[in-house]
Amino acid sequence: MVTTPRPIIDSVVRSVCGRGVERLVPLTGGGMNETYRAEFAGDVAVVVRIARQPTPWFIDEAHLMEQARAVGVPTAQVLGLEHLDHNGELLSFSIQQFLPGRSLQQVIGELPASDLERLVMDAGEILARVHSVVPDDDRGIRHELRLPEEREVTRVARVVRETLGPAAAAVVERGADFLRQEVATRPAPPFSLAHGDFCPKNLLIHEGTVVGVIDWEFAGPASPAYDLAQWEVDAGDPLHDRLDLVRRGYARVADPESADAGLTPAFAIDWTLEKLGWKNPASPAQFRRCVDVIARYTAS
Repeated sequence: MVTTPRPIIDSVVRSVCGRGVERLVPLTGGGMNETYRAEFAGDVAVVVRIARQPTPWFIDEAHLMEQARAVGVPTAQVLGLEHLDHNGELLSFSIQQFLPGRSLQQVIGELPASDLERLVMDAGEILARVHSVVPDDDRGIRHELRLPEEREVTRVARVVRETLGPAAAAVVERGADFLRQEVATRPAPPFSLAHGDFCPKNLLIHEGTVVGVIDWEFAGPASPAYDLAQWEVDAGDPLHDRLDLVRRGYARVADPESADAGLTPAFAIDWTLEKLGWKNPASPAQFRRCVDVIARYTAS
């Protein structure tokens, strides 16, 4: 990944925060962006996210984060947005409040089973609050079920056949048929605000509590089933098989069955087909998980 020169980062942070950066620490994650912790004197810090996109970035994200925070979702305050040209390339900066803690993904192995289950249920409650937001149609990324293209399905099946064998390729083709049927027969669902990447890596845990939901870059209008499906596909072992815990927490605020509207299988298969077709392949564990999810939902 191309990194932004330190003097540019220092200048942008100073313009937003009015203070000079003493230490800049790269952070893991952050999706497609550079992400840093910028530290000031006195143990004060902010998060700096930098995107390289053809149009100004992070504007919709900041708006949707504010909407989510207004209904009780723990998320960082965006302190400022800046956009500047550097060598003919647009750089977008989001300077955010620093939230303490580590991701749920990082601490899974350190937690007693009872604490892990409690945190996942708390995450489900938070997700229901996210979904309580009525989204702006023109803000964020809209997530809808997509009709599989025959040529793309053929390509993905070929990749899966080469990686996992002919039985797995047949599962992919069944999944595409299932998704075509769902798109053709199900009415369009009502939209809520969806986080767009709701999984353990984006939940910050501090002192036994979920203190932050991070990385709202893919947030936007969608069926609540979209987030539930992403958890099932992407949460990782052992949590990807504990969507029941997410739903139990969700039920503290809203009915998960009504929110889901029977669409989680379709969204899960839609997402797995996309991941299986990535030009930069998913990890072997993710690859196998995608096929397993399709197999479960298309078993006769």
